[in-house]
Amino acid sequence: MLVAMNFGLVSRIISAYQPDPQTIINAFCKARTYFGQSSVMSYRWMLTMACIDRYTSSTDNVRLRKFANPHVASRVIFIIVIVWIIVPFHNWIFLNINGSACIWSSSFVATYNSALVVIFGFIVPTTVMMTCAVFINNNLRHIRNRRRNNVSTTIESPANRLFRVRERQTLIMLYVEIIFYIIFTLPWTIFTVYNALSLSVPNKTSDRIAIEGFLSFLTETIAYLYPTLSFYLYTLASRTFRQELVKVISAIMNNRNQCNNRVRRIVPI
Repeated sequence: MLVAMNFGLVSRIISAYQPDPQTIINAFCKARTYFGQSSVMSYRWMLTMACIDRYTSSTDNVRLRKFANPHVASRVIFIIVIVWIIVPFHNWIFLNINGSACIWSSSFVATYNSALVVIFGFIVPTTVMMTCAVFINNNLRHIRNRRRNNVSTTIESPANRLFRVRERQTLIMLYVEIIFYIIFTLPWTIFTVYNALSLSVPNKTSDRIAIEGFLSFLTETIAYLYPTLSFYLYTLASRTFRQELVKVISAIMNNRNQCNNRVRRIVPI
């Protein structure tokens, strides 16, 4: 997402003070959309695969649990990056500057691109995330019932209580993540479809062009906001996350103080 923001947001900021390079440099017109789409899609599918990884790590099925390991994750990340380097290559061919706008030279490719964004950038990732959330909830319920059946006493142990609290916090974080993903991604998805359908509209008024430009800037900026909010969403939604964050900060500060206060003695070799 740092790649997408450098190509997407930086050019938007520059266009507020200087001529928009996207409308005067044809190579940048192609590169901005290509690298933005490639990196954003890679990010969304890594997030989707992370939800699947959470499901496989919480299941009772031994075969599925084998997929929740760093080696599989590294291979999946590599495959995702390769796929989304290749798939958006049509941006280099069919995006060109026409007049004062960077637009598609073919309405068919524009429709294909919007379908690609809607299906593989919103519908499929959102569906997989929501399905994984339901499956993870069921897996954790089974684990909780099994632990309850294994405990002979009716008094809940501190370990079980801690597990139950962390289970609830994990689900809250996952649900918040999915909800905000939908909220921040849906506007850009809708505008992408509208933009593809409106390419065939002739003689647009200057007011309509200005409104479309504003909506493009607004929806794209909102889509860029989601990756920057993960830390804040987790901090606000999960008490366990906040406690662990305090522990990490305290450990760093204590280690730093110990290093500063350590007595060093020089002795001959």
